[in-house]
Amino acid sequence: MTDIKENPLQVQVVEKLADADKTTLDSIKLKRELALERAKTAVAQSESAQLAYDNVVLQLAMKYKLSDGDVIEDTGEIKRNSQLKKE
Repeated sequence: MTDIKENPLQVQVVEKLADADKTTLDSIKLKRELALERAKTAVAQSESAQLAYDNVVLQLAMKYKLSDGDVIEDTGEIKRNSQLKKE
């Protein structure tokens, strides 16, 4: 005589989004990913622009023999550290 264990058949109900809702969800996920990629690109471009700016400032500092504390004004005037101390 063999023992037969009774295993009731388990039925799993799978709920699913309507096609239109799934499409909407997928679309907004893509928009989110695209926005994130654009943000990453913007950060990289900003870092690149900052490096270019720093490079030009360094070149100008060398060309005009600027020292620590000298300032290049927005007008293009150079204010030497010695001039700033007098003001």
